[in-house]
Amino acid sequence: MRKLFLFLVISVLAFCLVSCGDETSQNMSENSGRQANGTVLNRKLVKPGSHRVNTPVFKKKIQLPPLNTQTWAPVATGQYQCFNNMQEVDCDEVPSSFSTQDGKKRYGTRSLTRDSNNETVTDSVTGLVWVKKVNTGLSWYEAKNYCDNLRLENKTWRLPTTAELRSIVNYGKTNPAIDQVFYDDASGNTGSDESKEMKKELLNWFWATKHVHFDSEGSSDRDYSSSWIVNFMDGSVEFTSRYNTYNVRCVSADF
Repeated sequence: MRKLFLFLVISVLAFCLVSCGDETSQNMSENSGRQANGTVLNRKLVKPGSHRVNTPVFKKKIQLPPLNTQTWAPVATGQYQCFNNMQEVDCDEVPSSFSTQDGKKRYGTRSLTRDSNNETVTDSVTGLVWVKKVNTGLSWYEAKNYCDNLRLENKTWRLPTTAELRSIVNYGKTNPAIDQVFYDDASGNTGSDESKEMKKELLNWFWATKHVHFDSEGSSDRDYSSSWIVNFMDGSVEFTSRYNTYNVRCVSADF
């Protein structure tokens, strides 16, 4: 009986081993078939990849517009008064801590002359020619178009840059902060109706160049399309939407 029992155990174990071997062989055969069809990764069938090195592409440098700075000799500010931290004082008695103010130093010169027809004013320091008559109530786009198409004295006219417009501000004056030559009449008189009207028109903001950081032209970005403006009541500088309406004084570099 003991021998019979051992024989049965050995037979069962042998049968199990044979069955596992057949299943393993069958699975390997099926896997080989699938690998050959490309449905299972077979590293021997994978071709070595070519690695592409991305060479950096350097774009052509963009030419930036000219900086909005002056390119001429110092223009006197027109300020001849001196102040301490409390009040106006004699410029000869200014403390050393206040000695660098314009009224004390008085750098540069001012040289503005009216032409014989009283239509333009020439600045011999900056080499710019200004239209004496101003145009009022224009958006920045209208002001630019007006200056670009102006026909006067065979010169080419345009909108002034902010630095150019500031060069004619007289910081020693207010209401308006500009030299008399820009609003007197042909006789040099400032009491005439013509002169009073011109002076009145000066008490406002004047258009200058675009603001480079708010230069979007999209229809949904109207509030962000801005340009610089200069106030000739006191010479202050600001920027605003190009769709607001202010004054314009055209300039020409045809000296």
